[in-house]
Amino acid sequence: MQKDLVSKVVADLFSIPTFSSRIVRSKFTKVALANIEVSLTPLHCEILKLLSEEGSLPVFEIGKRLVLAKAHMTQLVDKLVEKEMVIREPDINDRRVTRITLSETGRQGLDSLHNTISGALEEAISSLSDNDLMELSASLDKIRNILPKMMKA
Repeated sequence: MQKDLVSKVVADLFSIPTFSSRIVRSKFTKVALANIEVSLTPLHCEILKLLSEEGSLPVFEIGKRLVLAKAHMTQLVDKLVEKEMVIREPDINDRRVTRITLSETGRQGLDSLHNTISGALEEAISSLSDNDLMELSASLDKIRNILPKMMKA
């Protein structure tokens, strides 16, 4: 019984990020991006979000974390530089490495995008019944409290 339950939990853990990512990426990100003057893809937004969380990162590290090929990273970063959303800088410790930093324009664009997506998510979630909302909230609280215990194992 325990082994079956563990297998089910593992499958569920894999499905939750997939579902939430799909909801945000396919439904709301496209809607939000349509309302922003700068034409970006969801991958551009992921790069901006990563940079806002981590600060300056080498191009290869961004690609590694987002599981993107080097050639694809170059194209994505080129567009972000062109739109003045990120800044390319040489690494002070290794001149062969190029670091990418979020610009003020990028930070403002990301904030605007976040607000737009949050509004769209609130609108979608508000269509749930009070019972579904309470159940979803309680479930998310449980997940948030239980997942850190896995890090200790």
